[in-house]
Amino acid sequence: MSERSRVFGNNVRVYLNKREMEPKQLADRLGYSEQELRRIMDARLFLTTEEKEQIAAELGVTVEALYEVQDDLIYENAGCYECRGGFSEPSNKKIIFDLFDTYCDIQEVLIEEGLKEGLAESST
Repeated sequence: MSERSRVFGNNVRVYLNKREMEPKQLADRLGYSEQELRRIMDARLFLTTEEKEQIAAELGVTVEALYEVQDDLIYENAGCYECRGGFSEPSNKKIIFDLFDTYCDIQEVLIEEGLKEGLAESST
């Protein structure tokens, strides 16, 4: 996953918060499940150009705005997971997030294959 994808996902979360909209509301408007929208915000779901345009339109911004890097404080205030503290070696940030993404992908496969209980299943 690229840093651009992370910026896009973080900015979706930022603009969602600015519009005071819940993720479920945006997901419903776009025809996504809430989980799919969260995967978009975590830069873990690939999108077509048309899908990016639809998301931008619903948020009232341009696609280009969703790729503009914002201040870390803005991301932190929006609750972006990658803004929880600094890195002793900022050059390792991408590697660390790629490892985290791989871990999340493995967890999802385990849940899908029935080898691990998912969060939704454990709360019922």
